[in-house]
Amino acid sequence: MSPSQSQGQKQPSISAFFKRKSPPPSSPAKPTSRSISNDIKVFRVQSIADDEDDEDDIVALYDEPPPTKKARTSTDTAAPTSAAAEARKKAMAGTQSSYFGKKAASSSNEPSQAVASSSTLPAKVVAPKSRPSTQAVNLASYRLPRTVLPPPSQSGSAFDNYTVSLDPASAGESSQRQPKTVEQEARHERWQARVLGPGGIRPRRKSLALDEAAAAEARGQAAGDAEGEEGDGEAEAGGGGGLSVPDGEEAKGSDDERQKSASGVGSKLAAKFAAKTKEDAKTKGKGKGKKKEEVGPSGQTYTPLEKQFMEIKAENQDVLLLMEVGYKYKFHGEDAKIASRELGIAAFPARNFYTASIPTHRLHIHVKKLISLGYKVGVISQTETAALKKVSDNRNAPFTRRLTHLFTAATYVEDAALGSASTMLDDPVVPGSAPPPTNALVALVEIGMGGMALDERVRIGLVSVVPETGDVVWDEFDDSQVRTELETRLTHLQPAELLLPVSGLSKATEKVLSHFAGTTKSSASSKIRIERIDKILPYNKAFDYITKFYTDPAAAKGKQKGNSAKDEIDLTGSDDEVPTGDGEGMDELPGGSQANAVVDPIDLATEEAVLAIVDFPKQVVVAFSVIIQYMKAFGLQDAFRHRSSFTKFINRAHMLLSSNTLVNLEIYRNQDDGGVYGSLVWLLDHTKTRMGRRLLREWIGRPLLDVIALQARIDAIEEIIENKTYHMEKMRSLLVNMPDLVKGLTRIQYGKATTSEVATLLVALVRIGAEFKPTEDRICSSGLLNNIIKTLPTILEPARSFLNAIDIKAAREDKIADLWADPDKFSDVQDAKDCIGICESDLAEHLKEIRQTVKRPTLQYVSVAGVDNLVEIPVAQAKTVPAKWVKVQATKHVVRFHTPDILRISAELEQHKETLSIAAKAAFASFQSDISESHSLLVVSRQLAVIDCLMSLAQVAAGSGYCKPTFTGNPELHIREGRHPMVEMLKDDAYVPFDIDFSEGEGCAKVITGPNMAGKSSCVRATALIVCMAQIGSFVPASSVTLGVHDAVQTRMGASDEIGRGKSTFMVELSETSDILRTLTPRTLVILDELGRGTSTYDGVAIAYATLSHVAAARCNTLFVTHYPTVAEELAREFPKLISNWHMGFEEVKLPDGSAEITFLYRLTRGLAEASFGVWCARLAGLPKTVLENAQLRSDVLKADTEKKAAAALARRVKLLLSSSDSSTGGQSTVMLRNALSLLKTL
Repeated sequence: MSPSQSQGQKQPSISAFFKRKSPPPSSPAKPTSRSISNDIKVFRVQSIADDEDDEDDIVALYDEPPPTKKARTSTDTAAPTSAAAEARKKAMAGTQSSYFGKKAASSSNEPSQAVASSSTLPAKVVAPKSRPSTQAVNLASYRLPRTVLPPPSQSGSAFDNYTVSLDPASAGESSQRQPKTVEQEARHERWQARVLGPGGIRPRRKSLALDEAAAAEARGQAAGDAEGEEGDGEAEAGGGGGLSVPDGEEAKGSDDERQKSASGVGSKLAAKFAAKTKEDAKTKGKGKGKKKEEVGPSGQTYTPLEKQFMEIKAENQDVLLLMEVGYKYKFHGEDAKIASRELGIAAFPARNFYTASIPTHRLHIHVKKLISLGYKVGVISQTETAALKKVSDNRNAPFTRRLTHLFTAATYVEDAALGSASTMLDDPVVPGSAPPPTNALVALVEIGMGGMALDERVRIGLVSVVPETGDVVWDEFDDSQVRTELETRLTHLQPAELLLPVSGLSKATEKVLSHFAGTTKSSASSKIRIERIDKILPYNKAFDYITKFYTDPAAAKGKQKGNSAKDEIDLTGSDDEVPTGDGEGMDELPGGSQANAVVDPIDLATEEAVLAIVDFPKQVVVAFSVIIQYMKAFGLQDAFRHRSSFTKFINRAHMLLSSNTLVNLEIYRNQDDGGVYGSLVWLLDHTKTRMGRRLLREWIGRPLLDVIALQARIDAIEEIIENKTYHMEKMRSLLVNMPDLVKGLTRIQYGKATTSEVATLLVALVRIGAEFKPTEDRICSSGLLNNIIKTLPTILEPARSFLNAIDIKAAREDKIADLWADPDKFSDVQDAKDCIGICESDLAEHLKEIRQTVKRPTLQYVSVAGVDNLVEIPVAQAKTVPAKWVKVQATKHVVRFHTPDILRISAELEQHKETLSIAAKAAFASFQSDISESHSLLVVSRQLAVIDCLMSLAQVAAGSGYCKPTFTGNPELHIREGRHPMVEMLKDDAYVPFDIDFSEGEGCAKVITGPNMAGKSSCVRATALIVCMAQIGSFVPASSVTLGVHDAVQTRMGASDEIGRGKSTFMVELSETSDILRTLTPRTLVILDELGRGTSTYDGVAIAYATLSHVAAARCNTLFVTHYPTVAEELAREFPKLISNWHMGFEEVKLPDGSAEITFLYRLTRGLAEASFGVWCARLAGLPKTVLENAQLRSDVLKADTEKKAAAALARRVKLLLSSSDSSTGGQSTVMLRNALSLLKTL
């Protein structure tokens, strides 16, 4: 290639080299050289033009203005002479240009025209200003070949100085006249094999759109094309810019063909990796383009981290996302503003989003606060580690991140179960404290049943699960338009989250759910989160889905061994995973390979599991499928593994307490502030473990109907009170410092337990199993206690085998890598540890070499600021260390270095440590799965909770003077010296007891009248509580109680409206009464307090009369409190054997001013009260004296007027009787006389 021909090509490296000396714009046309002192030749070198239209200036190394460049003529493109061609050929055969530190080959014919290299040129030459420019050396023949440098790649250039021009204007004849040398051919073949081979060279990616999978596919396609074409000599760098290297034969082709070939490869790959946008990036130059980056609100482009957040947020719009970034978790955008408002942290704009951050160790503290406020929180974790990323194919891309954790109030199971959880010590109950949440997740579905209105009667399917403990409750029931059955179940379950369909629920149901989810008397101040489900499967598909969930072989094979923190969570709910009602997509149901996490079949045979599902009602199956799909997103689907965890809400063994009963009797909460203080749970809960507390709450809310089970509990409590033997003390000692075994084993089942938690649980289980030895002798007289004691030793062997498999000390310290007692149990862990040992040995050997180098025999590695294996050298000796050592840190006295070997070994060590961490986590997850397979551990843990409940009830009975109830087969109730259990404990004064009897001789309905504040409500509540406590299996606050088993306790007490549900006070009264009347049986205990007071006197009296008549006809035990004495008297006359009148005793003392002073005796006395003494109650309430005097005066006037009217009516009747006695028959006279006597008696 001639010097003139090379003017049209670009060589940016040469221009950059001489750019430090820019000449003036005007210069001579021809290059010259002249002699300087000391025989130093100074050359003026003409720069190479970028293209034919660009004229660069001449660059000189001296201050004299260079001559202007000669205009280019047609002879510039002529063929070079043979001497110039020979010189060019030798230059091409050189290994490196003279401008890069090596001498270029020169022509043998022109020895005087050697090219001065950079190594021979002086650093700076100062020439005199007045130098005659008489001599000029033409350097045209010494110019370097005109070549186009290839774009830089990740692995560097394939050849030192061999490049191929793709410019057809400069690739013509010169390319054809330059055959490749043997060395160049060999280099080309080696480079081509390297590019096309596995893991070939590829340029560094600068866009997230070019993912690894697409790049690998492109490289494979390029390799296939290269192998399919023989002798084409074309090499494609996978994912590159389409660079092609033609051989000698292809160089003879036309310029158009080469340009087409080169641009074709680039276009193909560019189209492969192009971002899917509507507007293509505008290209600059020939065949070159750049993707247009999206600009954010700040006017800047989005960073890769922001793009990752945007991608995940687009799929999880309703989730508050925390993204792991280094040692912090960051909120972005609107999530940052919410976090700032709720958590009290700073949010500030950073590039395109608002940002707020929290430290990693505070993650779960802030997560718990957010989920308690009703948010769904997601955690985006880094799925790559730094050391392993350095050696991966993704080393030049940002850390990959995925949504790995998802939390709501019901599904948060991250708290460890290590504390003893004593009720009084760990969680003291004080006035105003709310009851512990159940964290239940409830799924509801509904189907209409017709009626007078479209949504009058409905059938509701309900499934509830407590993820912390794995307890599952299901039920299907019919409900009226008032939805009292639904409200009763919600009050019992106390859900933290509701799963409801987006559409399909009736207006009445939606109103009840909305009211319950807000602030109500039944849900206190807690807010219940509502999750709407888009797709509800019909029964057939729901049944297939559940069956596949339990029985799919792929599920058993791909059983989740533990919920790894790196598993991706998919919340997109795509159509191919959850089929709708069109019958398509059933083969892709979750539970197989399409699901994120699958479970093993439950502990039944496959046939039994399917039969168990068949027994479920249809609506329950539908709700069950909904809750399984939802729990899968959180990795908690293992909660449905064991059949023993399933319970029907209503069965023949338990009494159903309605929501009104739970509220009126203060079973779970008091009526003052909605707290647990002063409730029945507060009174009876003296449990020592959290699992015992949960079980006792279930016992209190679901009293027993089975007399045999009741008698077994009562006998066990009696023996605990009376038996003071060694075995009973051992049983009590088991509860001391006992962790929450049920919750802990459930966390192990999910794979979320820590090593210290597992060690604590296994130690506790071994302790339980070893406390009692298997024996055939009866240790206790109670059958229930004996069965529990015989069950405890059955877990000793499995628990001990699990405990012996781990190192307790390492487990306590959370050293998951050193957890296993047998190193060969998990070979992957041991292999990684062996590799770490080798690296540490290499470091120790290298330390000996370092000591010899620095001549310090006692030198040791140091660690400073988290940097390990530093070589610390005093400042005075720092200059003597080898030059290849890397300076890391320095202080005033010492300098710390890393040697190249330390860097290499440390990198390998970090890789092996991260490999060990991954292998150890996988081994621990497998170990947790093995523990969860031993279902007997969970059974015994629940038996220990039974012991805790019995001990608690025995403690209450022994300390409060309770008696053992006696059960009979008849629906009767006899209470002697009964007391209100909570009032007795809260008041300092002694409670005045009462006696009451319900039987055929005493009547089944009692109408109670008397003054206000005389204790009527306290008496009837105490009666209902005694019945509930007796059927829980507890002792009761009385001297003696004999009762038949009641199937329900129904109450209607107090006065309150429900404006949110559109109900007035009187409407609430009648709605509750209506529910009671529909469910009456002869074994129901009914409490009706002041029915009819919410309307006018006549209507109220009429409703009270009709209601009591209906209840008395049902012959159920009834306590009817009223201030209508007329109703009581008339019903007592009408039903003398069923209804009797009672009142709370009092004494009335007349004061000198004419007023009366009332003394309440608080005793239930037979008879009808004369008055209610409302003015006296107003005096106790502190009304002004003038108001009281006016009220008393008005009361006396009304009373006198009523008596006068009654006397006049009596006089008229007597007069009529006397005047017609002679002419009337005997029968008529008798009737008139009886009426007159009754009126007189009334007055």
